[in-house]
Amino acid sequence: MGFENVGRVWTPQTLKDDLGSVARPSWCKAVTLHHCAAPSLAQRPNGFTAQHIKNIEDFYRRKPWPSGPHLFADDDQLWGMSDLRKPGIHAVSFNSMSVGIEVLGDYDTEDPRSGRGLACWKTAAAGTKVLLEWLGLSASRETVLFHNDDPETTKTCPGKKVKKEWVLGLIEGARIEGARVREAKPDIGVTLQSDQWRFIGERWCVPVRVFLLKKNVPESEIATKLKKVGKNFFYGTELLEGAFYDQDTTSTWAPTRELVDLL
Repeated sequence: MGFENVGRVWTPQTLKDDLGSVARPSWCKAVTLHHCAAPSLAQRPNGFTAQHIKNIEDFYRRKPWPSGPHLFADDDQLWGMSDLRKPGIHAVSFNSMSVGIEVLGDYDTEDPRSGRGLACWKTAAAGTKVLLEWLGLSASRETVLFHNDDPETTKTCPGKKVKKEWVLGLIEGARIEGARVREAKPDIGVTLQSDQWRFIGERWCVPVRVFLLKKNVPESEIATKLKKVGKNFFYGTELLEGAFYDQDTTSTWAPTRELVDLL
């Protein structure tokens, strides 16, 4: 037991690749899902950082516990804590037979079905799918457990707003591909939330308006200069190669290298 995976981070795709060379543990028969409650989404507007996970490790060590949950899911990544090959500590009745995943957010009060809440649950669902495939299991009410399924707890975890059938649907619909090699997020001189970054077509993209406002470009100037002509997007006379309009966020996105060159 221990905190062997603190400092490691995966996407569902890279976790799948890494587990391909790891022997499945015979003791594990399920995945147990939790919510952090604290921190909430509001308390972590940019998701987890490595220091956040180290702070959680320190909290568990002061209990004192010899280990903790196995993974922490945020908007787009899975952060490691305890060795996936060994039992962790996360739910009294399920510790000896399941991997534990904590989902960022407080889903007694925050919405799991939209915005960042949905993004975090999609990460957790995809990670759960990867783990179940590794374990040779299919998703069901018996292999996907909630902390509140534990007869030894009175907690609402993973939140009153999270329903088992909905989570099973997310797991079924998750698409896990082989890992892609990504370039590191570029330094664009401003801080954006994790859901304001997308890796598309081998390039990091961000919302044009959000980026320019962060760069102190007046709203009136953005409204005048940002336009679509045919299938192309321009800022003034400059073509934004690779730009696109996203229906979900109702905003125009563009590769960071195109936007940095504007200023």
